[in-house]
Amino acid sequence: MPVTLSILAPQISKAEFDDEATEFLQKYYPEALATPMAVPIVYVARHRMGLRIVERRLSEDFTILGQMCFTSGLTEIYDKDTDEYREVRVRYGTMIIDPDTVEQRNEGCKNNTIAHECFHWHKHRDYHIATSVHAQKKAIERHCSYDEKPEDTQPQWSDEDWMEWQARGIAPRILMPIKTFGVMVEREHVRISDRKLREKRKDRGAEKCPRSDQSTTKNSRRMR
Repeated sequence: MPVTLSILAPQISKAEFDDEATEFLQKYYPEALATPMAVPIVYVARHRMGLRIVERRLSEDFTILGQMCFTSGLTEIYDKDTDEYREVRVRYGTMIIDPDTVEQRNEGCKNNTIAHECFHWHKHRDYHIATSVHAQKKAIERHCSYDEKPEDTQPQWSDEDWMEWQARGIAPRILMPIKTFGVMVEREHVRISDRKLREKRKDRGAEKCPRSDQSTTKNSRRMR
């Protein structure tokens, strides 16, 4: 029988995603709100949030990129050597990341997955720990899957679907906070503008060079 715990599932609209990301960074890495930078999400997870990150394959077909374990207990991983799923014991606060994420996708995808799981821990931990009373031996976890549910099916979504949608939308905003993103864009715009200006000046100078040569030739003839 499913357990309804909607009161513990945070209600977050898409319009609040940037605010949620800002709140997360204010708590765990305020430096990123003061200076434009690449948020060191692995450092944040391990040293600011106290999470343990381990690399294990979670699915045979690479549909699960990461998993946050909210309680200690048993969880399922995929063993490529034996080509089978098996249970391993994990402890509270363990994040599992597929080791092939960078090879199969890229470094950005791995960082986004870690940010995704960090947000689950930050915002959805109470919900999942509350469900642990109904599963004493199994670790309560939340998967980060590659597949995404279409938003037009939202009326049928479960609490877990909503929380996954929240983490999926907020994770990239944690890595690129709106407060400093504008500064980065402005700096990049200035850099590109300066480069284009230099190129334009160079092009204009190149256009004038033949005329200068021609003038020199004419002057030389006059001197003769």
